[in-house]
Amino acid sequence: MPSPIFISRPPPGFTPLAIIRGMQLTILGGYRAMRNPELAKSQYYRKALISILVSMVVQLLIWAPVMGARWILHIVDFFSRGNNREIEQWIKTLKFWQSVLNVGPILISAVRYIRPEMDELFLKSLQFVDSIYKQKHPESNRLYYDALIKYDHERAHRATKPKGGTVSAQDKLSQFIKRSGIRVGQTIAIYMLSGVPVLGSLVLPITWFQSLNRVAGTPAAATLCAISLFAPKRWMMTFLAAFWGGRSLARELLMPYFNRIPFSRAERERWFSAREGIMFGFGAGFYLLLKIPFIGVLVYGFAEASAAYLITKVSDPPPPPALLYTWTESQTLWTHGDEALLSSLDEDSDKPAPPPLPPREEQQFGHTLTKQITH
Repeated sequence: MPSPIFISRPPPGFTPLAIIRGMQLTILGGYRAMRNPELAKSQYYRKALISILVSMVVQLLIWAPVMGARWILHIVDFFSRGNNREIEQWIKTLKFWQSVLNVGPILISAVRYIRPEMDELFLKSLQFVDSIYKQKHPESNRLYYDALIKYDHERAHRATKPKGGTVSAQDKLSQFIKRSGIRVGQTIAIYMLSGVPVLGSLVLPITWFQSLNRVAGTPAAATLCAISLFAPKRWMMTFLAAFWGGRSLARELLMPYFNRIPFSRAERERWFSAREGIMFGFGAGFYLLLKIPFIGVLVYGFAEASAAYLITKVSDPPPPPALLYTWTESQTLWTHGDEALLSSLDEDSDKPAPPPLPPREEQQFGHTLTKQITH
């Protein structure tokens, strides 16, 4: 008997192990990016730094009124007498909205639609990841960079077709601003509605259930729904913003990959759904780092470089363009999930594998081991 439409099973890709593995890849990917000598030699870091500095200036301009208000409230608090609970509450409210609205991460993400440095950073990092893998596995042809860059020409060729044109960078920026604006509006609306007497106490639980039911399954959604009935409203709003922000960030970081591989919208959704846990862990890890004031904005470049490492763990190398359409459908089912989740840290390291023993040394090693066991 089929389940009701509002009840869903936990998807196989959303497990605690998958989330932990995603956070682990956040650290490993960042470490791998810092060890890439080509990025240090080239101009990619300088170009990316210019883009990030521009975003910092914009961020300062937007938050200047809020920062000024905080200083004024602190000054009033210092010179005022008596009960200062109201001023302290205003300061806490400003900090809360700074965290929940995610203006900083949104501005940083918008830079990629204006300048191409992040796309180049992804490709350069992917090339470095391939070189490390080739050192460890000389006999393997599991390479991503050479396969992916073949689709640049294919994408440009499709753009010249009247019916197969691609979306311009300006249109993509407009879509990103629209999506971000809708998310900010939803956050404000949920907070306001949750203050309505009687019925307002059900707004956050219902929102949590709707957000998690399809992603994590009904049991997890019902659990957090029950917790939100008793937890402080601001805590649950902060966690909800982090949940939305982490998932969105993971998708934004993989844009250089999906801009080249023409998945349909339905195929892309199934692709992410099969890898929901590891994607959320990866996105949430960098989302928390991006929240660090000023220092956090410098993390975005490392996050993009880490996304190149991530894609090698959750997908297969693209085939020749002629075989693409059957391949995209096969990628919506993640058949190597257990292998990716249970891989050891030694497999993730960038040290080349030790060479095999020569025949004589191997025989001598086996003879010595047999003698030790005998005695």
